Amino acid sequence: MQHVCIIGGGFMGAALTKYFLKAQVKVSLLEEFASRRMELMADKTFQEVQFLETIEECNEVDFIIEAITENLQAKQQLFERIDDYFPTSTTFCTNTSSYLISSIAKNVKHKNRVIGTHFFSPAHITPLVEVVPSAFTESHHIQKTMNFLQSINKKPVLLKKEIQGFVANRLQSALSREAMSLVQNGIVSSEELDFIAKWSLGIRLANTGPLEQRDINGLDTHMAIVKYVYPTLENGTEPLPVHEDLIANRKLGMKTNEGFYDWSTINKKQYLAHKEDVLLNIIRAVSAQDGEVDN
Repeated sequence: MQHVCIIGGGFMGAALTKYFLKAQVKVSLLEEFASRRMELMADKTFQEVQFLETIEECNEVDFIIEAITENLQAKQQLFERIDDYFPTSTTFCTNTSSYLISSIAKNVKHKNRVIGTHFFSPAHITPLVEVVPSAFTESHHIQKTMNFLQSINKKPVLLKKEIQGFVANRLQSALSREAMSLVQNGIVSSEELDFIAKWSLGIRLANTGPLEQRDINGLDTHMAIVKYVYPTLENGTEPLPVHEDLIANRKLGMKTNEGFYDWSTINKKQYLAHKEDVLLNIIRAVSAQDGEVDN
């Protein structure tokens, strides 16, 4: 049985723990904040987890999976601190969604064992994992990581080289930047924009990727469109004012009850549970189309 130590028991760490337990993986969870650790320990979902207060309590693990806050310095300091504690056979995985793996491993002596495993939220449901090695990552740790993820029915994709934001978040960032620009410029409301995205791109992307769709439509037709549209697209290299204004006013989204939407009257737990059910149905449909056995 594989043994994984997850560092960070927040939203992502808890979701990964839930998934690994279901996949019959032994899980140790290091959560330094006592209040959060007690909250998780009180949840019957995590009754088989070994909860840790310090990294010294974590022994004989195959993988360390870092799921702390998305802060480069914090991640660098963590891996530098634990580097000498574990044998070089232990693979160090970072769940960063944006930083270069080589930057995270900057101060690590054994850089060859550091690799990116970018899970997607909700991590206990979404199948894809972007596996991102740096130029230093040893092939043994790459293959070990790919084999492990495949063995637990995730869908890992190995990137050929590292790049900021990897692939999915670069696509998502480009889409969200254009979406915010359209709202900011009064073309459409937030609700209308999301409605358009869900009932056109959204349902189609679950079935057909963007490059496949270009082939279906005809690359010559797409060329005619982009020559006209590309010059008008949002191409700012800084966050848009509509985004900065929301942050400045502490409108951070669901966590503060207001963002592009008003969440104050929504039962968030029920709402997210419904979203997860819908996502599971989409995964089943796509899997059936691809001739895969339902997980």
